[in-house]
Amino acid sequence: MRERMTAIVAIILLLGLIAASYWYAVRASYSNLKYVPNENSPDFIAKDISMVQFDEKGMAKSKLQAQEFKHYSDDRISMIEPRAISVAPNEQITKASARTGRSDDGGETFVFEGDVRIVREANEKTPLTQIETQNVTVHPESNLIETDAYVVMTSGQDRMEGEGLVFDNVEQTIELKKNVKTVIQPKANSKNLLTPQ
Repeated sequence: MRERMTAIVAIILLLGLIAASYWYAVRASYSNLKYVPNENSPDFIAKDISMVQFDEKGMAKSKLQAQEFKHYSDDRISMIEPRAISVAPNEQITKASARTGRSDDGGETFVFEGDVRIVREANEKTPLTQIETQNVTVHPESNLIETDAYVVMTSGQDRMEGEGLVFDNVEQTIELKKNVKTVIQPKANSKNLLTPQ
């Protein structure tokens, strides 16, 4: 009977030793593992996202919205139906939208592609301005939009088209780069229209 008890205790101790050895072996193998992110797999995905950028005084400067937003481990960003809106109080409200968007530098610049439409609202000095093209680069920090693609622009009743564009919303300037064609509608002189000759 005593020999049987000794054998049972020895078996239990041996099983305990095997279990402890296995646990330490598994723990050691997991401690050597490191998470290596896949560059083609996003860190996170957000739906119907809206992000606001503020200036140094805490005032809203610009807003970026997207139907889908993906961020990757190397700071790349991809978007579906992005919309960028400048909301700074001293600047005309300007909206840019496209089918897709991306950033390869962590959001310092964004490339909008596919049916890009830019609208700058009218004010007392300038009429509503609309720009249509296939791709633009948006610089949120400097409020600058540029492209080398073919562009069609309307400003009030006037129409311009050409290749390439630099749109500075701070300086309130739009420059078409080359092969520019312009159709300017004559301004009606209200005095001549109302006063009989």
